[in-house]
Amino acid sequence: MRLIEMVQLIGIAGWTGLLSSVLGAVEAETTSSGLELDQDIDLRGDFNESLGDHKYSCNSGLVFNDGGSETEIEVTETVIEDAPQPTIFLKREDNDSIIVEDQIWYPYREHLSIKPLPKNYLLTSFDFDTQSNEFVPGKPSTDFDDYSHYTVFPKAFKPILDQTSTRQLHLRFTRGFWDAESWGRLPHNGFESGGSGVEVWAILEADSKDSAFRQWKTLVNSLSGLFCASMNFIDGSKTTFPVESFHPLDDTTLPLFDQNKKLYLIRAALANEPICTENLTPLLKLFPTKGKSGITTLLDGHKVFDSSWHSLSVDISTDCYEQTDRCSHTLRAHVDMVINVPKTLARSENPIPKPLPGDKLRCDLDKPYDAFHCFQLPYETEGSYSLSQLFGKQIQGSSLMSEEPSQVCVEIADNWNSFIQVNGSLFATTDNCFELKDFQQQDIYFESNNTNEVVDVEPVPVYVSRSLTGYGQDRGGLRTVFVNPQDEPVTLIYFESLPWFMRIYLSTMHLENNPQSPANISLDDILQSTYYMPAADRVRPTHLEYRITIPANTTLAVSYQFDKSLLQYAEYPPDANHGFEIESAVITVIEPTTYQLRTATLLLLLSTPDFSMPYNVIILTSTVMGLIFGTLFNLLVKKMLPVEEADKIQEGNNLKNKIQTLKGRMLAKFNLNRQEVKKDLKE
Repeated sequence: MRLIEMVQLIGIAGWTGLLSSVLGAVEAETTSSGLELDQDIDLRGDFNESLGDHKYSCNSGLVFNDGGSETEIEVTETVIEDAPQPTIFLKREDNDSIIVEDQIWYPYREHLSIKPLPKNYLLTSFDFDTQSNEFVPGKPSTDFDDYSHYTVFPKAFKPILDQTSTRQLHLRFTRGFWDAESWGRLPHNGFESGGSGVEVWAILEADSKDSAFRQWKTLVNSLSGLFCASMNFIDGSKTTFPVESFHPLDDTTLPLFDQNKKLYLIRAALANEPICTENLTPLLKLFPTKGKSGITTLLDGHKVFDSSWHSLSVDISTDCYEQTDRCSHTLRAHVDMVINVPKTLARSENPIPKPLPGDKLRCDLDKPYDAFHCFQLPYETEGSYSLSQLFGKQIQGSSLMSEEPSQVCVEIADNWNSFIQVNGSLFATTDNCFELKDFQQQDIYFESNNTNEVVDVEPVPVYVSRSLTGYGQDRGGLRTVFVNPQDEPVTLIYFESLPWFMRIYLSTMHLENNPQSPANISLDDILQSTYYMPAADRVRPTHLEYRITIPANTTLAVSYQFDKSLLQYAEYPPDANHGFEIESAVITVIEPTTYQLRTATLLLLLSTPDFSMPYNVIILTSTVMGLIFGTLFNLLVKKMLPVEEADKIQEGNNLKNKIQTLKGRMLAKFNLNRQEVKKDLKE
C-alpha cells in the first residue's frame, strides 16, 4: 500500500517526482514485481515553438498485484512551465530493473556534398547548421536575474553578440584561385565565399554612427581572439559602410530591439591575411561534435590548406517570432575546398617526393623518348579513389545529437559510380546520398572510366577581372573588365574599397574602346547609379559603388587614374619591397539571377625609401660623436705639461728605473730591519 500512496502523491508533484519516487519505491519493496519505465523524449518538433506555459498529460498505466488484487492508477494532468516535457510510460515486468530510454534531439545538422570537376578536380562542401535556444530580446546573457541555457549553439558567440548589439555577422576566410571558366559557379552562388584573405561584415544596432563604429571595434577584436586572426588591426582606415552591397537579398526583416536606435552595415577586409590551421581549429571547436564524430572528422588542416582553393565561412543571423515575442540565433558554417586529386594521391603515397620509376612513366609515344627523355602524358582519366585517401582518415560515425543523421551526397555523371563502405562492405543508393551510421567507421568510394566526363557545370552570369595600369612611382591606373557571355543583359553592383594612399580621380573614369563592345555606347548609358566617398589620409579608405548594366554578349572595360601617396617611415611593413595588397572588388549580380563573385587581389608598389640609409646615418653620427667626445674628454681630464718634464717622467717610468727603485726600497727596508735587530741585542 505504501507504493500506492507514493504514486498518488506523485500526481501532484509531476513526472519528475514520479520518476524519483518510483525508484525509491522499488528499492524499498524488494519483494514486489519489477517495473519498466520507457521514457521517450522527442523534441523533433518545431524548434521555434513558444517556450511559454505548457500543459502535458502524463497518463501512466501502472498495473501490479497487491494482496492478490490488480490495481490501475492513472496520473492526471500536470502543469510544467517553460520547458517541453517527455512522455513517460510505466509497465509491469518480471525483472527488478528500471530502463530509461532517452531520445533528445538538438537543432543541429551537418551535410557533405561532393562533386567531381573537370581536369581531375574534386569539390567538397561541408555544411553545418545550428540554432540557439529562444531568448527575450533586449535582455543580455550577462543578466543575473535570468540564466542562459546553451545546447548546440556556441557559447562564445552569445556574449559577443549581446555586448556589440550585432544582429547579423558574416565572416570569411578564403585562399586560392577559383577557375570559373572550368569549374563554373562558386558554391552557394558565391554568397558563402570571400575574397583572398579575411573578410567580415556585420549589421549592428546603435544610436549613432560613431557608437556603431565603437561596437564594431569591439566585435572585430573579439573575433580576432576567437579565430586567431589579425582582425584586431582593422581600424577606420580599413572600414567602410556599404550602401547597396552586402544587404540581405531575401525579404527577411531585421529585428530592432530598441526602436530609438538604427541598424548600421559595416564591412572590412584584410587582403594579405594568411589562412592556416589556427583558423580552422577554433571553427571546429564551435560545433558540438568538436571534430570527433560525423563529417567533421575529415577536416584536417594539412589536407584542407593543401587544396587548390578553400573557403571557410560563418554566418550568424537573429530571427524573431511575433507569436512569442522571442528571438533566436541561427549559425550556418561552410567549409568548401577544391582538391587536385592526382597531386593529393601522389602526396599521400609518397610524402617525400621521389622520381617515378621508368615503368610508371606515361610517355607520349608520338614523340621521341628513351631511358632519359620522356614527354609525359596528362593524368590518367580512368581510376578510383576514396575519401580516406584524400583526407587521410575515415569518417568516424555520425552526429549523435541531431534529428537527422549526417548525410553525404555525391553529384556525379552516369559514367561514375559511388559507394559507401561500412565494415568492409560496399553499398550504393539510387540518388547517391548516404546516411552515416553511428559508432562505425565509414568511407566513400569513387570510380570512373573517364574522369573528364562530369556533371555539366553551371556557367557564371558574368566574368570580371581587374588589373593595375601605368608605370612610375607617383601615379597609376586601375582597369576593370566585364564580360557578359549570356544572351541577355546583366545588372550588377560593383563595390570597391581602396586604401587611402590610392587617391583616385573619379573624373577620369571612362569606358575604353573595345571591338567587342557595341558602337556609340558611353559610360552614362550603362551606369545607373554611383556612390563615391573620397578617402581621408589615415582616417578612412576610398569607397566606390556603382550599379551597371552589361549588354548581352558584350565585353566592357572601365578604367580611371589615381595618385600614389608617400607614407611615413613607420607606416611601411617589414617587407615593404613586396608591395601592398589591395583587397578584392565585390560584384553582386541582381538581374537576371543572383550571384556574387570577387576579383583577385592586386599588388601595388609604392615609392619605397632606402631602409639602409638610417643604418648609415646612425653609424656616421656615432663615429663623429665618438671623436668629439674623446677630444673633449682628453682636454678636460688630462694635464698639460712641458715636453722636458714629460720626458723626465717618461724616463722615470722606464723598466730599468723601476727595477732600480724597487731594489733601493728593498735594501733600505733590509738595512732598517738590521739596525733594529742590533739595537734589540744591545738592550
